[in-house]
Parts: sequence; structure tokens; C-alpha cells
Amino acid sequence: MPPTLMTHTVMNAPQARLELLIVAVVIALVVALHAVLRRIVRTDTLRRHNDVAGYLFSAIGVLYAVVLGFVVVVVWEKYDSTVANVEDEVSAASDLYHAVAGYPPLLQRRIRGDLREYAAAVIRVEWPAMMRDAPVPDDASKLLEDAAYRVATFSPRNAEESDAQQAATAQVLRVFDARRQRLVQAAPLVPSVLWFSLIVGAMAMIAFAYLFGVENQRTQLTMTGILVGLIAILFVVVHAFANPFSGSVRISDEGWLHFTAHEPQIR
Repeated sequence: MPPTLMTHTVMNAPQARLELLIVAVVIALVVALHAVLRRIVRTDTLRRHNDVAGYLFSAIGVLYAVVLGFVVVVVWEKYDSTVANVEDEVSAASDLYHAVAGYPPLLQRRIRGDLREYAAAVIRVEWPAMMRDAPVPDDASKLLEDAAYRVATFSPRNAEESDAQQAATAQVLRVFDARRQRLVQAAPLVPSVLWFSLIVGAMAMIAFAYLFGVENQRTQLTMTGILVGLIAILFVVVHAFANPFSGSVRISDEGWLHFTAHEPQIR
């Protein structure tokens, strides 16, 4: 039986702390600017426009909340599907490792050797490259192609070997598909134009918060801080899940490590 495979998400603590620090700095700057504006503009002057500003703030707030919520859902679904795809790639490689058990011993060892080298290359080369958002080298792909060539060019001599070749061919295709999908999903999901729209929308929300006149200045500054903090935290969430291999919450290579750790038991 194939080993139990696991793919987990891990928290990059230094990067997460940096993101939280940036959120705190943004909140402090926006609240400080609001405090300065409250000193310059009288509360009575702002209060005259509360009704109009309230209607516009509600309309823009609903629109922005829908867009921001939609982006959060999309990046979360991408992250979830990426985790499932990584697990599928590891599972397909493990299934292929077992499927060639019906091959002649020498060819079986060569194919399994290619798979072991492929897993090692994914761990040592591809995962660090994806964590840096750098281009992924083709070294591991060549190893997988070698295994696929050995599977495809084998000439079965009996029904057992024929069944083994059919099963192995299916798993080869599965590994290639999952690998291709992983490399596509490693690219950031949110384009620059969408980030620009989200930032402009956040600035508009903050600007409207400045237009309200509340008698208690401390209460109003607290509300502004909560608004900015919520938007900033959601920005962090979007960034983290849009970059599934390089964000503060990233997909680990534990599935491949688990695969390589069980290889001696299935040779």
C-alpha cells in the first residue's frame, strides 16, 4: 500500500510579524493624519455634511466590500485547489512508484530511481525557487521525462506486465498534469491593475471616514483605526493566499518529504 501522504500549510513567522508591523504602522499613520485634520477643520463644519457623506459612504462601502470579499474568496479557492493539486502530484508519483512493481527488476529500479531523483529535485530546487517567486529550472522535468520514457518504451511479455504498463502510463500522465498545474498556480493570482483598484478603493473609504464630524474625537479616531485595520488585514490575507508558495502562509513540501522518507520501505 502507498504511504500516507501529507501536504500542509506552514506559517512564515518572520514574514507574518513584518506584515502585522506594516498593518500597525499604516493604522498609526492614518489615525495620526485624521487627528491632524480634526485639529484643522472644526467638527461643526464636518457635521453639516454627515447626511450626504453617510449616503455616499454606504454606497461606496457596499461596492468595495463586495469587490474585496470576492477577491478574498477567489484567492482562498485558488490556495485550496493548489494544496489539493500538490497532494495529487505526490500521490500520483507514489502510485507510479508502486505501479511499476510488475516491471522487470532492472527496469523497475531505474524508474523508481528516476522518481526518487525527481522528488529530491522538487524538494531541493523547485520548492526554494517557488518560495522566492523565481523561475523554476527544468532539471526535475527531465527526470520525470526519463521515467515516462522508460514506462512508455517497455514491451510487456505477459498480461501482468501489460496491466502494470497501463497503470503506470495513467499515473505518468497524472504526474505531468499535476506538475504543470503546480507551476501555473505558483504565479501570483492578483494582477497589478486589481491591486491598484483595491488600494484606490481603500483610500476612498478612508477619505470618507475623514469627512464625518463626530463630537467625541477619540471615538472617531478609534472607528477610523478599526476601519483601516480591517482593510489592511484583508490585504494581508489576499497577498498571502494569492502567493501560495511564497506568502506568509505557504504550502510546504512535506508531502514530498514524506514520500522520500517511505521509499526504503517500498523498494
